[in-house]
Amino acid sequence: MTVAEGSRRSARHVLGMDLGTSSLKCVVLDESGAVLASASRSYPTQSPHPGWAEQDPADWLIALKAAIADLRAQSDDLIDRVAAVGVCSAAHIPVLLDAEDRVLRPAILWSDQRSSAEVAALRAEHGALLETTALNEAGCTWTLPQLLWVWNHEPDVLPRVSGFLSSKDYLVSRLTGERIMDHGSAAATLMLDAQHRQWSADILKLSRLPDSAVPPLASPTDIVGHITSEAAVAFGLPAGIPVVAGTLDSAAEMLGCGVLASGEAGMVRVGSAGGVMAVTDRAAFHHGVITYPHVIGDRFYKQAGTNACATSLKWIRDLGQALPGADATAFTYETMDRLAADVAPGAEGLMFHPYLQGERAPHWNADVRGSFTGLDLRHGWPHMVRAVMEGVAFSLRDGLAMFERDELGMTSAVMSGGVVRSPVWTQIITDVLGMETRTIRHGDSALGAAMLAAIGAGLFQDVAHAVSVCVVPEATQRPVTENTERYAALFGRYRRVGSFLVELAESR
Repeated sequence: MTVAEGSRRSARHVLGMDLGTSSLKCVVLDESGAVLASASRSYPTQSPHPGWAEQDPADWLIALKAAIADLRAQSDDLIDRVAAVGVCSAAHIPVLLDAEDRVLRPAILWSDQRSSAEVAALRAEHGALLETTALNEAGCTWTLPQLLWVWNHEPDVLPRVSGFLSSKDYLVSRLTGERIMDHGSAAATLMLDAQHRQWSADILKLSRLPDSAVPPLASPTDIVGHITSEAAVAFGLPAGIPVVAGTLDSAAEMLGCGVLASGEAGMVRVGSAGGVMAVTDRAAFHHGVITYPHVIGDRFYKQAGTNACATSLKWIRDLGQALPGADATAFTYETMDRLAADVAPGAEGLMFHPYLQGERAPHWNADVRGSFTGLDLRHGWPHMVRAVMEGVAFSLRDGLAMFERDELGMTSAVMSGGVVRSPVWTQIITDVLGMETRTIRHGDSALGAAMLAAIGAGLFQDVAHAVSVCVVPEATQRPVTENTERYAALFGRYRRVGSFLVELAESR
């Protein structure tokens, strides 16, 4: 045994990677549940046409190399003694490879809206198959219609496809040389037989993918390969470290927040996108609600997703920074918190619908667009900022209403995502939902990915053990009764305006 191998065998910490919609985050976690270090790097999204959203996978690799270098700058020993690597990523982002492992085209993001015609055809011709087998229905966010769009509009691509991976699994392949996909990422393609955790032969036929391109499946904690010598040089990681399969960012975040069982608190996730999520033991289709496999193999979780959460707040921030003569360094998220706090609940009649990228639950309409309504001479930037925060909260309440419709159960929630840095926004969401919310220290997707790596490496016995060690409650917020009553009255207006916006989109 070499000195390096002995050092790795004595290692008691792991590396978690979250390949998110706008940035890659890495964390180093030790066996006591402490996060020893973290680093993140962003990458651009291209929108060559309205409604399109794509990324170059080469930018993910640049971000990974830079993030590892940042961790090494904090301490070489942290990286050299890592026992395992875990990876998660945003859902529904396919990477197409040729026989030489070259990327054939930019990766289409989950927020891309170009495949509405393919969605309509799938719903009309194969809706029952998708609902009973994949436990989901077609929408522009899913990989299957994205692939069909590529075949229909870029016919030269399909004959060259030798590999098909999700964004996370592309990263794993570059680290290990192995092409695999976990059950959660496979579910996000809309081609998984969800109840049996295997590819659906009938749906794969619809995709027109060659059989050789479809990867084998693995569970999230399975070790699927080891860092190759080439990857070690490329990214600054020691060769030979085991890599676990990992999973979707939302599933990893549920793990990082300790949301494991049905009947317990659900989760409210407010990142670039967001949604309301809860665990269920039932393998059942629910109209308008996404079904994904949980990291615990016999369970699922439901998500009523909304497209533009932190994206909406970033949009209003960027507008403020771009005003002629504006001090870009002054219009920050902290500034917006102060502006919003100075306005009473309801923003003096101003209301915002965050349909900047179409909308998922409850409308599932790629063409609907957002709006401010109720605008008058009283209103300024503080009202607009608060209205954006409230509009996102109402979109989450729309999702919660779908859970109530389907009796999925949720009376309290763990809140996660970038929103937890804003005490004003978290209180608004708590008041709009009318339920107790709490936050978890370091409770994010990168932590969940690291926990999966630690389970795979044997640092923790199982998921429950990992949660007992790593998940630390941080703060609890309770709804203010007066505010909740005010928002309940406004929610009806929010839904009526939302329905009108959908009608307007359909009449174009």
